[in-house]
Amino acid sequence: MRRISPEDWQPVDVASLELAADHVVHSESNSIVTAGPGAGKTELLAQRACYLLGTGKCPKPYRILAISFKRDAARNISERVKKRCGEQANRFDSFTLDAFAKTMVDRFRLGLPEDWKPVSDYTVMTSGLAPDDIRHWLIDAGIPDHSVHSKNNNEIKMIFDSIMHGYQLPYVGTEIPEKRKQLGLRWWQDRLALPKDVPSLSFPMLSRLAAHLLRENPTILKTLRTTYRFVFLDEFQDTTASQYDLIQSAFFGSNSVLTAVGDNKQRIMLWAGAMPNVFDVFAADFNADHGDLLRNYRSAPELVEMQHVIAQALESGVQPAISAKKGITGSCSILEFENYEAEANYVATLIEEGMRNEGESPRDFCILVRQRTSDMISTLQGVLAHRGIKLRDESALQDTLSEPVVCLILAILRLATRERDPEAWTFLTSEIAALYGWREDEDASRISKEAKKLIKSVRETDSEFSAIPSEIISLLGESLFRSLYRQYERGPFLDTVIKNFSDALEDYTGPTNAETVNNVIGEDFVPAMTIHKSKGLEFNTVIFLGLEDSQWWNFSKQSEEEIRSFFVAFSRAIENVYFTFSNTRLTRYGVRRQDRTGIRDLYSILQDAGVPTISCDT
Repeated sequence: MRRISPEDWQPVDVASLELAADHVVHSESNSIVTAGPGAGKTELLAQRACYLLGTGKCPKPYRILAISFKRDAARNISERVKKRCGEQANRFDSFTLDAFAKTMVDRFRLGLPEDWKPVSDYTVMTSGLAPDDIRHWLIDAGIPDHSVHSKNNNEIKMIFDSIMHGYQLPYVGTEIPEKRKQLGLRWWQDRLALPKDVPSLSFPMLSRLAAHLLRENPTILKTLRTTYRFVFLDEFQDTTASQYDLIQSAFFGSNSVLTAVGDNKQRIMLWAGAMPNVFDVFAADFNADHGDLLRNYRSAPELVEMQHVIAQALESGVQPAISAKKGITGSCSILEFENYEAEANYVATLIEEGMRNEGESPRDFCILVRQRTSDMISTLQGVLAHRGIKLRDESALQDTLSEPVVCLILAILRLATRERDPEAWTFLTSEIAALYGWREDEDASRISKEAKKLIKSVRETDSEFSAIPSEIISLLGESLFRSLYRQYERGPFLDTVIKNFSDALEDYTGPTNAETVNNVIGEDFVPAMTIHKSKGLEFNTVIFLGLEDSQWWNFSKQSEEEIRSFFVAFSRAIENVYFTFSNTRLTRYGVRRQDRTGIRDLYSILQDAGVPTISCDT
């Protein structure tokens, strides 16, 4: 493909970039970009990739590495770069931070010191230890019972994470208390000694191992830095200490140019170890330039103004964002109900009328909750079902549907069960080209032939529909996926992903295969999820159930962090936001009265933003 001179390069598939974004796209220095909700953070990185690849600023054989916090974010930026850069996107690698760490350990495990080397077929703990298991381990390690049992579940988990994952390996340095060092070393020895069929390593542990590996192996470190001339860091505000250890070990003092993008106002992972000062640390370590993106391409002007009120509660003097949305009007209301049944009926009517009168689809709406999604939506789920509208908790499927191998299989299934699906065809042919190393322009005929063969195999198979993912993998060959997607390179992760997807096809079986595919995708479902799962997503109408003390039970202890969560919830909406309060709530312990005195600050913020309160019982 012909190179474009930097002076002649123009943004791809967008009309223009705001001045700060254009500066970052062309930057040859380390940068940290503060970008609020709807500011186009992913688009900025995709345009920067287009600029670097298209102008030859990142020439062959050098590559670009993009590291995101969530799987769907990693997939999203990868898809955008493929769409905008064509075959040049073959030199763009997109990982989550966890997948990047696992890839490094899997590929270069033998480079670790003997005492820190996991077995080749180790398995990953995806959920961590339960609080009671942590207590048992600490007591067994010699911590007094009264000290362990005096801490609540959150406190014990945070202390445990700090000791086991909070320090660089191999626990050297005078700044580490001796008792913590002893506990940390014992933890690692215990985990590395576990048999291969027992989950032994967590993702924070993999980040620490990968960082240790790079510090111990100058040759591997040099190869990594030589490969990746440019590095993108997305959702940087959620970076943990162990993840930052890996980033710093990989690129500190290198010639690689790093671009970090995030928003402190959306830092809602402090409970999971996110560094509260990661922007300042990065700016100092990497001598990074700072820029702010001020446009909001998501929300209506009225909602952007309300978001600014919340933003000011977090950062005094923060610059107001400017809505780029024209011709729409936004609204926000607090809806009060006497009981949860009245709430469910009102919300169901709101959704039903939106679909009937406004022509909206189920996925134009989103039900958000602070926690316990399945409990919070159970009554509404029943009321909606009675009206022929399906509502589901997205939590279980979100990660599976974000996996690259699942995206490819889904594209095949969509094309095999529908008359036309241009988006799925474009995606499938692009993925086939990447799998086989073919050029989309020169090899278009055989790419098309391979795609049609896969689609035909699905249409003609006699197998159960849930068995088709395994058949597709067998037809293509596991080795192709393991070589292209490095997170599948070693171990059972690929098999686990395929099994989870096959289970989903079985769980959501419909009258026809086409309906099964639609069910799994969630095409005809109203999605429900926690605030944490909603990050990076947007919906025309957001309905937040339960602006109540019981949902925000930790507000008094970490109000700033909870206001950040509140900001994220509010900023998912394009046009409409509703917050509900019910005097009673059906819980796992029966019907309970609700209060809101503990979160009066949230109500004060909404009042300052001009949000009306509407009693829905009259």
